[in-house]
Amino acid sequence: MKVVGAFLLGTAIGTATGLLVAPSSGSATRKQLKKKTKKYSQEALDMATDYLDSLRKGYNKKIERYAGNGKTAIDSLKENIKL
Repeated sequence: MKVVGAFLLGTAIGTATGLLVAPSSGSATRKQLKKKTKKYSQEALDMATDYLDSLRKGYNKKIERYAGNGKTAIDSLKENIKL
């Protein structure tokens, strides 16, 4: 999340700086701003989606490992009870 936050902050600072030193007219600047906003919004969404996917994969791996450990423990307990 720090990466996404830093990215969004950088985008905001870059946009503000661009507006202050823009050599274009107001309407051209607004069109350019709208286009870049869509681009950066999509990039931020893609980054967030990738981050959430990696979290999901890590979570699923841990769940599978814990389930495997639990199954092993149950099987061991069953063998001890049979003796």
